[in-house]
Amino acid sequence: MPCLGNLIDEQFDGRWEVDSEASDMKFELCESPTNFEYCHSDGSKNLIEKIKSKVQNGDRFYSLEFFPPRTRDGAANLVNRMDRMNKGIPLFMDVTWHAGKSSASSATCSSMTIATTAVNYCGIEILLHVTCDRLTKMDLKEILTDAYSQGIRNILALSGDSNSVDSDFRYASEFVTWIKAEFGELFVIAVAGYPDGHPDSTYEETLVHLKQKVDAGADFIISQLLFECDKYERFINDCRKHNINIPIIAGILPIQNYDSLRKLKKLACNVIVPKELVEMIEEKKDDDEAIREIGVEFTVKLVEQLFERGLTAGIHIYTLNREIGPNKIVKELGLYSKDKSRRFFPWQTTANEDRLVTEDVRPVYWAQRPKSYITRTKTWDEFPNGRWGNSSNPAFGDLEDYHPFYMSKAVKKSKFLEMWGNDIRDIDDIRDVFMSFLDGTPNRQGFEVTSLPWVDEQLQPETVLIKEQILKLNSNYLFTINSQPPVNCAKSSDQTFGWGPKNGYIYQKSYIEFFARSDDAKMIIDKIAKFPLLSYTISNKGGTDSYTNYKKNSPIALTWGVFPGREIVQPTIADYKTFLIWKDEAFALWIEKWGQLYEGQSRRVLEDIVDDLYLICLVDNDFVTGTTLWEFLEEVIGGIKQNETGKYKGNYNGQLNG
Repeated sequence: MPCLGNLIDEQFDGRWEVDSEASDMKFELCESPTNFEYCHSDGSKNLIEKIKSKVQNGDRFYSLEFFPPRTRDGAANLVNRMDRMNKGIPLFMDVTWHAGKSSASSATCSSMTIATTAVNYCGIEILLHVTCDRLTKMDLKEILTDAYSQGIRNILALSGDSNSVDSDFRYASEFVTWIKAEFGELFVIAVAGYPDGHPDSTYEETLVHLKQKVDAGADFIISQLLFECDKYERFINDCRKHNINIPIIAGILPIQNYDSLRKLKKLACNVIVPKELVEMIEEKKDDDEAIREIGVEFTVKLVEQLFERGLTAGIHIYTLNREIGPNKIVKELGLYSKDKSRRFFPWQTTANEDRLVTEDVRPVYWAQRPKSYITRTKTWDEFPNGRWGNSSNPAFGDLEDYHPFYMSKAVKKSKFLEMWGNDIRDIDDIRDVFMSFLDGTPNRQGFEVTSLPWVDEQLQPETVLIKEQILKLNSNYLFTINSQPPVNCAKSSDQTFGWGPKNGYIYQKSYIEFFARSDDAKMIIDKIAKFPLLSYTISNKGGTDSYTNYKKNSPIALTWGVFPGREIVQPTIADYKTFLIWKDEAFALWIEKWGQLYEGQSRRVLEDIVDDLYLICLVDNDFVTGTTLWEFLEEVIGGIKQNETGKYKGNYNGQLNG
């Protein structure tokens, strides 16, 4: 939208394949028994179908708009902010565009990079702004082809502001016509609407131009920002008189600081801020927090009026890259959702349609690092679908091949030092960090630990159910990085364990993954033979000493669902060959994310500790009682306590006992 821009000065030789009997359904979108909402025969919805469904059912929704920052750290912060704000389940988010080709580049701060990152790594439905300003048809074909190949399926087609002679299109309607001719139905196309009239046209001309965009093939309209319900109602009524009958989403700009108001008043975009709102903000011009509260309160009342009059089913919030104000607005309006039962799978899905409809099984090891898994499998042209089989090609990406936003969290080194310690003196310092993360108490330096190198976020709700057992493990130097409790016949609508279609039932085996000292690992290997219901994979850092009782090329189902009229769905597995790939990443994170904070003695101590560790993954195949795993670990803890004679003594030349 033209006015808003001015407000902003290993390698792996395997994966799981479908068996021969099921292989003919790999890419048959409407035949797979596991393509839940994505199958057209099952009610598959692209963005416009979702919008129409919301409108027809009277369901209210919201969407969010963001603009690309100018720095790498700013871009990393924005992507992580979008990831957080996606937890409220907006219908979609959009990313704005700067005129010319720079927005389509692979640069970290480009619109294309931010949009495709949000789609592929955060699972966000993205609407990408594209202006035809200063671009030729050849440029636009290249841009849209690239966008499609990276998972973008929704375009907001705009003309731009300059009317440059370098442009092949002057009007958005021409641009929409060309997209439809060139790409058919590959993209859902949105266009801009102007309740106060376009600044370069009369109000009536604006309506005529909007009708032209609709006739050209636009699927829905997002309005320019509005502040008055009566004006918007006039706009909606006039649109219907002009036979503009596609969905219209109301654009809302909550004023969040005085500077935004000052810039908005200078814009030549026909938007008039109500006098009473201006006066309230002028009185508090030196208090941004008070202005934000005024903006939130005004916006909530405006949207409530829009809803009460039936003028819109959804709102589009121009966030100006802010988080607090928009989140407060959608929560007060009751639009913010925490309904996890709408998950398609127990792991975070991508919004890339090509991957979305062909991937329905993942190994458990990356459960806490889904973006890493997506990155390392991004070159796969096929994904395991429906069932799994023996491991074969293709390969996982290299460890260093991370997406720039994934490894660049824009978190300062000082923050990690606060969480994980300014120094590492011995293994007890490591235990302190794990314990603080799990129980939420401050670490020895008095700071909260909100993440670990292997865990991107705080504890998942299902982990809280076994928190006491996990704390006990960590207090005895068994450092846990992944786990799940047993589940026997939970409803698919369950807020903690639910996923998949309605009226289904969920099952899962108890699973635990942890690092153990070499002496403790050897004890575990000696004792585990007495527990035949446990499956295990164990390895040291270099992979020179590894153990498993998995059958050759036979993954283990960890999570499955039973749904009406479908085959059993098994989306989470454990696999020995994949464990060995994950093992390299898990060990590397000790040094690449934790050890890199230090120089000298602390780093040497950490490296010595890590060299002595083993990574251990245990599966309890009795999902009904789920007690065998914890009975075994109680016996292990007893052995650890029996062997302890003060601080741990390993092969550290006495360094840890000083």
